[in-house]
Amino acid sequence: MSRPSACFTLLLAIAAGLLGGCGPRKASQPPVKDLSYDSSGHERQKLDLQLPGNPKGAPVVLWVHGGGWVAGNKDNPPIGFLKQRGYVVASMNYRYSTQAPFPAQLEDAKSAVRWLRAHAAQYGYDGHRIAVWGHSAGGTIVEMLGVSAAHHNFDRGDNLDTSSEVQAVVGMSGPTNFVPMIRHAIANGDARNPKAIIQVVGRLLGCPVEESERYAPAASPTSYVSVAAAPTLLIHGGRDELVPVEQSQELHDLLQAAGAKCELLIIPEADHGGVFDRNTLNQAADFTDRALGVHR
Repeated sequence: MSRPSACFTLLLAIAAGLLGGCGPRKASQPPVKDLSYDSSGHERQKLDLQLPGNPKGAPVVLWVHGGGWVAGNKDNPPIGFLKQRGYVVASMNYRYSTQAPFPAQLEDAKSAVRWLRAHAAQYGYDGHRIAVWGHSAGGTIVEMLGVSAAHHNFDRGDNLDTSSEVQAVVGMSGPTNFVPMIRHAIANGDARNPKAIIQVVGRLLGCPVEESERYAPAASPTSYVSVAAAPTLLIHGGRDELVPVEQSQELHDLLQAAGAKCELLIIPEADHGGVFDRNTLNQAADFTDRALGVHR
């Protein structure tokens, strides 16, 4: 969940460019930047839009960045290639945990989805078909979007007469259940290590690590699983040493047991940031096509 290096960002951009050439190229409009999705005026509550040349009826994919809830931004999303497949590509910032603890990040994501739906007529896209993709911390946020549609206590801000429900989720390398992560950290003496991932979780929950277990379920996607969850694809590296692959496996199993649609794609040789290869992103795009009823 650390900030990607400049080299890694460049590789993502190159991959996106390669992926853009996989299908028929479509004309596009200049990006629309820094749109405020919440009238509270916080500097982080903004999103960007990338529109195809003719966005009429196009579905939307919203990218939610990683960075441990303390870093990262909406610039240069690795899903830009989806515009060449006829999608509207949106990317958002959200409040860092150092600015506001959970549930601020989920509230912001829901607010961004409502804004996208409320402004569909203005930009011409299909506000009834919104998918969300995210990596690491962003993976947790989009997974929470997928399972929490019925939990309206997370709907805060503007456009409250508009639904924050999403129609598809692609969650990459995201923590899904903070409780075992906290227990493992305390048992292994990591609770006071300032470099340990558990400190990132503590900041998200807004409390000391030793007190965090009782607050952890509220921020964990596994706590909200039901048959009503959005169709979900979970992607995880088999060699992820930051977020164990068992995290995605648990959410996958719970969603399937509940009768929800969920697929799990494990990349055996990939580490935490190694899930952005061309084949994996194409599989995620194909999943999104199926979930949103896009026919090619």
